Amino acid sequence: MKILFGIVELARGLAQRESPRQFTLETIRATQVATALRAPNAQAFDRGNAQNLVRFAVTRRHADLECALKFALTHAAALAAAGPVLTFVLEDGPGIAELYLADAAVRTVRCSPTGLATDTEYEFVGGAITDSPPGTN
Repeated sequence: MKILFGIVELARGLAQRESPRQFTLETIRATQVATALRAPNAQAFDRGNAQNLVRFAVTRRHADLECALKFALTHAAALAAAGPVLTFVLEDGPGIAELYLADAAVRTVRCSPTGLATDTEYEFVGGAITDSPPGTN
């Protein structure tokens, strides 16, 4: 799978041997719990909106130690101007499919250089996941 934030490639996919690891998706729905005096149970209400939290890690190889260190020090700042769509390019099936996380924002970037490689952990929060680019519906 390839993952892009705007035009920035976060995971370059199978051809580059750079697929995401530890990929998780957590959907959090807005709820409200009401408790009434002397009521036997609380009552939960679904408020009808959700946010999606996407986490994954990528190991990227670099040409030399200086490139790895520079990537680790500058990558998070480079993402500030990217977005607001996180694109997932699914490469494993019979065709190439794309899914989109609308209104995505970077929550956390954790980058650790190890020799000529960097291990980067990402956390994004956003709205709906769709199979057409946001704004085309």
